[in-house]
Amino acid sequence: MSHRDAEDLAAEIAYMQDDPSFHPRHNPKGKKESKDLESRNERLEWINEKLHKHIIKLEGDLIKEREEHARLKQKIDDLVNQYRNKGEL
Repeated sequence: MSHRDAEDLAAEIAYMQDDPSFHPRHNPKGKKESKDLESRNERLEWINEKLHKHIIKLEGDLIKEREEHARLKQKIDDLVNQYRNKGEL
């Protein structure tokens, strides 16, 4: 029996005995917490999946931009060398 189960049992016993001195930390009768946690877990898994897909897309875009940058840098270097060889620079 876990600590939470023991608290639930004590809360139910106190509730049945109408003991006003016992104040449980959580609502032992409500199962709303578990449904809330399940829905929150599902929502977080969905967000995680969407963010993972977005990160993969951004990584692909970054790789393309780096390749484009390297290509343009090489083109600029070639043009500068061409002008130097002609003596125009």
